[in-house]
Amino acid sequence: MVSHRARALCLLAAPALLAGAPARQAPWAAWQTMATAHYRIHYPPALAEWAGEVAGRIEVIHDRVTALVGYQTPEPVQVVLADPMAEANGLAVPLLGAPHVVLWLTVPRSDTEIGSSMGSWTDVLLAHELTHIHHLTRPRRPLAPGAQSMFTLPAGPLLLKSPRWLMEGYATLVEGRVSGYGRPHSAFRAAVLRQWARAGKLPAYGALNRNPGFLGGDMAYLAGSAYLEWLERQRPDQPDILPRLWKQLARDRRPFEAAFQATFGFTAQDGYQRFQAETTHDALEWEARLRAQGLREGELWLRVAGGVADLGVSPDGTRLLGRLATRRDPGLRVWDLKAAPRPARPAHDRADPFNAAPDAPPEFAAPKVLATLPSLDHQLPRDAEWLDDRTIRFQLRHADREGTLRSRPALWRLDGAAGPDPDRVPDPGHILFPVHRSGGWVLEMDGQAIPLPGQPAGRAWVDAGRRQIYAGCEMDGIWNLVRVPYHTEDGRKCFEPAQRLTRTPSAAWNPAPDPDGHWLFYTSLDARGMEIRRLDLRLPPLAEQSAPEARVLAPDTVMPAAPVPGALPAPAAAPPATPYRAADNLWNHLTAGLSLTPSGKACQLGAAGSDLLGRLSWQAVAGLGDGPGPRGAMAGLASSAWAWKPSVAVFTALERPSLQRTAPVPADRERRGAEWALAFDHLGDTRYWVSPVLAWERVSPLGPEPAYGRGLAGVRAGLDALWARGPWGLGLSPALQVYEGSSSTSGPHSWNALRGSLKVRLETPILPLTLKGEQGSFRGNPREGFQLGGITTSLVPESLDLARVAQPALPALSATGDRFQRWRAELGGNLRCYAEGTAMWRSDEPRGPFQRVLGLEFALDTLAREGSEQALRRMQVLVGAHRPLDGAMKGRTVATVTLMLRP
Repeated sequence: MVSHRARALCLLAAPALLAGAPARQAPWAAWQTMATAHYRIHYPPALAEWAGEVAGRIEVIHDRVTALVGYQTPEPVQVVLADPMAEANGLAVPLLGAPHVVLWLTVPRSDTEIGSSMGSWTDVLLAHELTHIHHLTRPRRPLAPGAQSMFTLPAGPLLLKSPRWLMEGYATLVEGRVSGYGRPHSAFRAAVLRQWARAGKLPAYGALNRNPGFLGGDMAYLAGSAYLEWLERQRPDQPDILPRLWKQLARDRRPFEAAFQATFGFTAQDGYQRFQAETTHDALEWEARLRAQGLREGELWLRVAGGVADLGVSPDGTRLLGRLATRRDPGLRVWDLKAAPRPARPAHDRADPFNAAPDAPPEFAAPKVLATLPSLDHQLPRDAEWLDDRTIRFQLRHADREGTLRSRPALWRLDGAAGPDPDRVPDPGHILFPVHRSGGWVLEMDGQAIPLPGQPAGRAWVDAGRRQIYAGCEMDGIWNLVRVPYHTEDGRKCFEPAQRLTRTPSAAWNPAPDPDGHWLFYTSLDARGMEIRRLDLRLPPLAEQSAPEARVLAPDTVMPAAPVPGALPAPAAAPPATPYRAADNLWNHLTAGLSLTPSGKACQLGAAGSDLLGRLSWQAVAGLGDGPGPRGAMAGLASSAWAWKPSVAVFTALERPSLQRTAPVPADRERRGAEWALAFDHLGDTRYWVSPVLAWERVSPLGPEPAYGRGLAGVRAGLDALWARGPWGLGLSPALQVYEGSSSTSGPHSWNALRGSLKVRLETPILPLTLKGEQGSFRGNPREGFQLGGITTSLVPESLDLARVAQPALPALSATGDRFQRWRAELGGNLRCYAEGTAMWRSDEPRGPFQRVLGLEFALDTLAREGSEQALRRMQVLVGAHRPLDGAMKGRTVATVTLMLRP
């Protein structure tokens, strides 16, 4: 589903998005490529079987998608297969000249938004992501293949103009049309629209892209696709009405609203408001019909502002377990079933003698929470179940050395802390999960399919003592609960007809009976959040009742459209595989850098290229300008084809601090040199990196001093460790740089340099607090030393810039010395305020005073972190406002902008 960051970063960070696509899969593995007529499918060896399925389906789906969209991108589309997060998802990057998608293998669960109606995960995923590619790469006018890769914007007009609900809603609509399944056919989409409409809580048009509250981010997919279906029904004589809208949007200087009105004759907001009215009418019609048949929903036991899953009653019947996926305090909860519910607090402690009136009773009395297990290291416990009355088993995801998340079991003891699982397993007969077979979901027990009146939803519960199975399944388009009695004959299970337990206008699933067989807890959907309800199992099963048909205005909106089995023909044979070649998948593009600081103005322009896996990346940049900012050129090459990643860079840079408007310093020089480095990254739960480096440069002062050579060898290393429980966390990030060098100057030639830092990050429920200390020293050559002020640039390799202690608010060479100490405190994340102090002095002198700076910064590189970890090595964007408290800039407010790219 297309990343909502793609539009914001496509102009600035197109190379970052491209190279970081499979960020969590090892690029040095023996990746293979399958080529079809329109696609190049790249996959690691572990996903070879899935790659064959994708390759056999993709051209058939391509034909259906492009016929609906009315356009296809002229370039071959790159497809990367991965399984990095143990989650169901995908990513489309519709860049002109380099479109590609990333598909994740993990199949969604049957009770999720995506998985509730799914004939084939591959078909649904491909249809959705390929729609994004062919829909959003439509250009303003036809261009020859590859013509836009270097000299035009990498984003087409539909990507730049379309609101999120249109992009995601249309891809969701097409996923249903092409596959015959997907969200337009799912009971989940219908339940959400039905419940939100019944409550009068369908998002307003202005909130359709991302509505605040429960499932707000999903409304672009769910309500967006239903609204587009409604728009098509308004023009039954124009089956190509949506492709007409895409052509209107592709026109120059025509914004979205104008294009929409030119297509439909009314505004998008006016149409959506009518859609809201008709959807609400249909939801109330269905509610009336179900009431006429006789509702049974049990009693409301608890409502939370988020998702609820993994319900289970303890073996002794005294506690209820559940997993909450809420914005605040997510994690596992254990509630007391025996304690009396806490009474609701009265609205007033004393009655008003003049207006005495009793308060309305609350909807439910909040149960007592016995224990809570929050997220651990930012991973939410999942698949929780009771082992005994005091022990709960759950799954927690851990990162391997490549950063790929894998689930591992752990135990939570209610009388102690969470810990590793000592090979204890629960009774395998208590919980059943639906399994996905060709054509849909099936609930199986001992290899036998359990007969249900519809597809199962969520996990089922087996009461082995009473020989009964409780399950949620789709009945007449709505998830309801059923009970399936069974007995055993000749070693085989004999299942009796399913007995209906609920009739709800909402959705009921995830049953959890108590050991006595008196009560059944289950989850239900509500527009304010999910509910836990309690049903009396001693009531007789519900009988089917006839009722007048609902009079609907918007068909297949508050009730799901019937799936279309066999909507796609049989898959073709997979093409032969060949080894992945980075050179065949390079995308070359223009790149730029910029800095506006007291040290001067500078910009860098150049070209860069990278392949999908990051195996090969290159960059050539020229520094331009006539002020003090560095001028020159740099060319670099890096590869991730091995676990130890090599890189090489050559450069020339002219530095003119004598031209600074503030505190000019006569230390102009020209530098030419090269750096060669290796880098090893371990991306596990505790991340560390090591990078040996060799570098050499020739320094030519612009003055009477002679030129000299300077070489070094050293190592850079760092560690990132995090311990977190819920919103509280502690992170430690030590880093060290050690170099041995030699300079061909008068006096001692050899020298050594050391820079070390320790960053401590305290995460809180409000804002993170970061404290950092740094220290460095040069020894052996008095001409070598540190320089305070200025920024690092794209032109000079990191090791040869080791002497710079960057501070964008201060001009270059604000202080010099062979020793320095720095402290820094930050409050906030992407947007942060900070206080910093740096002292720099010579070793034969006492330490000088700290030069202090206060500031506010906004870092764009951290926003890109989720989409592309590899890109962080190459892109840093920082916008800041600073107030130096000491030195030449004391009392001035300084605004700075920096953009740096490295190969």
